Amino acid sequence: MRFALALLLIPLLAVITTSCSWRKNKKKDYTRPLAPGEIALREIDIAKMPDMVLHDREAIRRGIANSLAFLEKKTAFPQPIAGIDKAQVVASLKAIDGLLTTTTTDVQFNAEVKQRFRAYMSVGCDDQGTVLFTGYYTPIFEASRTADATYKYPIYKRPADLVMTSSLEIAKQSPGMNPYPDAATIESSGMLKGQELVWLKDGYEAYLVRVQGSAKFRLADGSAMEIGYNGTNGYQYHGIGQDLITDGKITADKLSFFTMREYFRSHPEEVATYTARNQRYIFFSETKGGPYGSIGQPVTADVSIATDKTIFPPGGPVVAATALSTGNEDHAKLKDAPNRGTTYVGLRLDQDRGGAISAPGRCDLYMGEGEANEQRAGGQYAEGKLYYLIVK
Repeated sequence: MRFALALLLIPLLAVITTSCSWRKNKKKDYTRPLAPGEIALREIDIAKMPDMVLHDREAIRRGIANSLAFLEKKTAFPQPIAGIDKAQVVASLKAIDGLLTTTTTDVQFNAEVKQRFRAYMSVGCDDQGTVLFTGYYTPIFEASRTADATYKYPIYKRPADLVMTSSLEIAKQSPGMNPYPDAATIESSGMLKGQELVWLKDGYEAYLVRVQGSAKFRLADGSAMEIGYNGTNGYQYHGIGQDLITDGKITADKLSFFTMREYFRSHPEEVATYTARNQRYIFFSETKGGPYGSIGQPVTADVSIATDKTIFPPGGPVVAATALSTGNEDHAKLKDAPNRGTTYVGLRLDQDRGGAISAPGRCDLYMGEGEANEQRAGGQYAEGKLYYLIVK
């Protein structure tokens, strides 16, 4: 099991900021933390939960197998979270898997779920269940295993002096066990020279890889490469979008993942200045068979989600009721009209988390790989409800 972040592949609008306080809709803060003693889930009458549409039963079953593989580990999910323990999640996954094979229609499936399961709704950002659903995807960048005049931005292996002291991402530097250096120090000091894993030709793309915690590459020699999360320096994530607004680089009404990317492509000399403001730094190892979520298992397109794993039980079946991006949205206008897209009520699996995805009012939907899914992920910005299914 990874320590925490794993796969914030590109939480597109979440890269911009982790709060909605600067938006025109100032009444909601989707990152509102739980109050002391408050839990993230509340049982509701499952009859009031909207019916699901099952788009790909086999993909869900593959995802269930991944969740069960995680839950088989003794170290997985040792204590109940939000009043739900590992045995309940395992039983729920197996019951859902059975229903996926024994029912033939969505009507039958929903009827069985509402008879055999309990529904626990996220309290959301407002104690009324409001959750902001954004999207993320797996980019495929161009890279090289060796540096040259084109490929000059490194992605680093986990350094030998990094000590992760807990699953809460407390990082120390041995031998003195002082806090590990921040991103600016790591980048400017050359302290990790010789620990380069791969090189990219765009400094902002290298930053996005460090934000996401996982990536795939087309290498200069024609081969492919995949890397995954292998530790962090322990600092909290800071979205740099608000900094660009404050400094007058991009206006608030135009800010999106895509306008940020275009800005840094036009001003590469400013990349290091802004990315250093996010003190968090991620280290990597070469992997295969991913991308992987925070439970150490592959994520599945249009099945996996990312939530805050300190307050939600990992691996289990969930229902996401929101509006789903078509990929054709005007990205700059999403933050002012957060419910664009097609109505969606889908069965998902909670298999990931991210540095910007925290609190009961946030959820990221994994869209898949490549440019088409970049558009879908970039257009995903909608409120909705999130339900966890627990078998009776």
